[in-house]
Amino acid sequence: MLLATACTDDDASIDDLFIPNVSNQWTSDRNSIFFFTTEQSNVSESTFTGNEQPQDNSNDVYQLEGSFKNHDIEYTFSSGPETGIKYTGKFIEGASLKIKATGSNGKKVEITRN
Repeated sequence: MLLATACTDDDASIDDLFIPNVSNQWTSDRNSIFFFTTEQSNVSESTFTGNEQPQDNSNDVYQLEGSFKNHDIEYTFSSGPETGIKYTGKFIEGASLKIKATGSNGKKVEITRN
């Protein structure tokens, strides 16, 4: 039996392929809720828009936009007190899907999919 495969440096291996489900509500460790809307669904790479809503009865909504590729994610706030702050992080698989990210301001956030 002869098995041959062709791949290039640009090809991701099957082990590296991760398709995150970013829909639904996410709860953060800073007492806020995140929502994400992807440009494409059921893919390993996409851009998205979203928002963070603090749970302090202020009715504030902070807009953000970003992208993900497999386990890597980044987003930048376009409104609110962190306007222009870029967060980079990873999806963490487990009982609940999580995002652990650090902002360009040094702040860390953990977001858990509900």
